[in-house]
Amino acid sequence: MSTPLNGIASTASKLYHQVLNVPYPETEEEKLITAIKAAHSDWQRAESMFHEVTDPDLVDHAIYDVMAARTKYIYLLKTAKNKDLHW
Repeated sequence: MSTPLNGIASTASKLYHQVLNVPYPETEEEKLITAIKAAHSDWQRAESMFHEVTDPDLVDHAIYDVMAARTKYIYLLKTAKNKDLHW
């Protein structure tokens, strides 16, 4: 059963891939590799933000963001290792 939300999600996904020129992941392994690359990019972005913030209220947020991004990246790497995925 197709709902309006499914149609919106599908359209949003297509636009995302077309605008950013990101190929559609086909297999679970490709999806995992894409997630690992995105997590690494998020971690780098969080590190950059941490080094740039000067407001004491944002420092805690930046630290949390770095730790969360790093944890996600490590989790995805372990998942790839457990699946014996080499890339």
